[in-house]
Amino acid sequence: MIMAGFFGTKTSDPGFQQVLSDLENGLVGGVVLLGRNVGTRDDLEAMIDRIRSCKCTAAPFIAIDDEGGTVERLGQNIGLAETPSAADIAQGSVAAAHTAYTALAEKLAALHINMNLAPVVDLNTNPSNPIIGQRQRSYGSEPDTVVRYAAAFIHAHRKKGILTVLKHFPGHGSSTADSHAGIADVTTTWSSAELKPYRRLIRRGLAGAIMVGHLANARRWGGVATQSGGHAVDRLLRHDLRYDGVVMTDDLAMKAILDAKPPAAAAIDAVKAGADIIMFTKFSDEDQTADVGRDINAALTTAVCSGELKADALQRSVARIRKWRAGWTRHSRRQAQRHTSVTVL
Repeated sequence: MIMAGFFGTKTSDPGFQQVLSDLENGLVGGVVLLGRNVGTRDDLEAMIDRIRSCKCTAAPFIAIDDEGGTVERLGQNIGLAETPSAADIAQGSVAAAHTAYTALAEKLAALHINMNLAPVVDLNTNPSNPIIGQRQRSYGSEPDTVVRYAAAFIHAHRKKGILTVLKHFPGHGSSTADSHAGIADVTTTWSSAELKPYRRLIRRGLAGAIMVGHLANARRWGGVATQSGGHAVDRLLRHDLRYDGVVMTDDLAMKAILDAKPPAAAAIDAVKAGADIIMFTKFSDEDQTADVGRDINAALTTAVCSGELKADALQRSVARIRKWRAGWTRHSRRQAQRHTSVTVL
C-alpha cells in the first residue's frame, strides 16, 4: 500500500535503517530509490541486498525511476552505461529501442531492482512543457508512436522480471507547469487523445500498474487527480477505460501536494481518490529523520478505524497489489528456471 523513500547511501545510515525496519514490521511494502540514495555501486548493492534479505512477509518492491535521458539514476555516476531519452529512442526503430531497453533492464536486474517507474506515455503536445517536452521524456505527439516504443520498454523489462508503471495519467504532456513545483492545471490544454496510449496498452495487457499525476482539470475530472475531489481514477480509468489493475500515485512529497496539506491528509485523500499504492519519498528536505512509512501507515490505520476510509476499498486495493505481485513472482520463477536450464546445458 505504501512505497517509501529515505535519506542515505549506506546500510549504516539512519534513514536506511528506518525504512528497513518499516519493511520488516509490515508498515510499507516497498522502497523507492532516488538519486540521493546512489553513492557508490558497492554501497547501493549492499543496501539492496539487505532489503532483499529482510524479514518481510512478502518480497519487497525495490523501485527506481530510470527512464533514460535526463531521468537516469544509474549511469556513469556508478560506472554503468546510460540509456538515451525517450525522444532520442523514438528517432530509431522499435527493434533498436528494444535492444536499448533490454540493456537497461539487464542493468536493473543485475542490481536486483524489481520495479522501474516508467515508461512515460505522455503525448508531447506541448514541446515547451518544463517537465516532459523540454526534458525529452516523451516518445512523441502521436499515440501510435508512444504505444510502439512504450511496448518495447515494457516487453524488455518483463523478460528480465522487472515490473513497469505507465505514467503520468491522465496525461502530463500538455501542461505548462511542473508538478514537482506546484499543481499542473491542464483544464485548457488537455485532450482526450492523451488517454489513447493507456487505452491501447491496457487492451494489450501491458498496463500492470499506472501512475497518476498531480494534474487538475476542472472540466474533465475536477480537482487534483491524486486527491479526493479529483475523479480521474474512478471516472476515466476505472469506468471509461475499464482498468482494474494497480493505481499508484506520483510522489506525494511533491510541492503540488505538500504545499497544500500535511502528509497524513495527502495520503488519506490519495486513497479516497482511488490509489492502491501511495508513494511518499520524504516529508521535507529539512526533516530527513521523519519515519515516513510509520507515520503514513498510522494515518491510514486511524482513518480506517474512524470510518473515514472504507475497509472494503482497501481490501480491493490489497487484492490488486497481490495479483500484480503474484504475476511478477510467477514470471520471475519461470525466468530463473529457464536460466538454470540453460546454465546446466
